[in-house]
Amino acid sequence: MSAASAADLGARAPAQAAFNWSGFYVGADAGYLAAYARINAIAAASVAQPKPAGFTFGAHLGYRHQYQNNVVIGAEIRGFGNFSTKKSGVFPGFAPASAVGETQWGGDLRLTLGYAMDRFLPYLSAGLAIADGRGCGIPAPGLPCVGNTSYSDARIGWTVGAGAAYALTNNLIARLDYSYSAFPNKTYTLGGFGGAVATRFDTHAIRVGLSYKF
Repeated sequence: MSAASAADLGARAPAQAAFNWSGFYVGADAGYLAAYARINAIAAASVAQPKPAGFTFGAHLGYRHQYQNNVVIGAEIRGFGNFSTKKSGVFPGFAPASAVGETQWGGDLRLTLGYAMDRFLPYLSAGLAIADGRGCGIPAPGLPCVGNTSYSDARIGWTVGAGAAYALTNNLIARLDYSYSAFPNKTYTLGGFGGAVATRFDTHAIRVGLSYKF
C-alpha cells in the first residue's frame, strides 16, 4: 500500500452518531376529531346518538428521555380547540325530536413509551384527558335549542393512543398521532327532557404535528 493510500484511509470521516431523543420539545398539531355521544332521556327511555366531528388544532409541550437500550420514555401535555363539531341525532318517539352533541375544546396529559430506531420513533401513549361536552334538545335539525334542555361542562376521562415521530433535523420533528379518549356518564335534571337526562361521549382523533426539540 502506498503512503498516499494509507493517508486517504486515515482521513476517512468518522461514522455519524445515532440521533438521541432526550430533551424538551414544543410544537403544534392539526387533524380530525370524531366523537360518539349518547344522550338518554331517562323518563322516556329514548336515546339519541349524535356523532360530533370536525377539525382540531392545538399545541403540545413535552420531554423525552432515551436510555442506552434505545427505549424512550416521555411525558407530554397537550391542548386543542375543535371546530364545526356540532351534530344532531334523532330521539325516537320523543319530543324534542332530536338532540345536539358538541365538543369545542379538550386536552390531555400523557405518558409515552417508545423505541428509537435512529431518527424514527414509534410509541404508545396513555394518560388523563379533559374535554368540553355540551348539547341540548331541538325540535328538528338546524333549529334552536328547546328551553331547559341545554347542558355544558368539562369532563375528565382517560386516553390511550399510538404514533410515530421522525427527526427531520436535529431540532425539527414531525409526527403522526392517534388517540382514543373516553369520558364518564353525567346526569342532568332538565325539565325540557321530561326530567333527568344522562349523557356520555368518547372521541377518536388523528393528528399530524411538528415539534421543535431543544
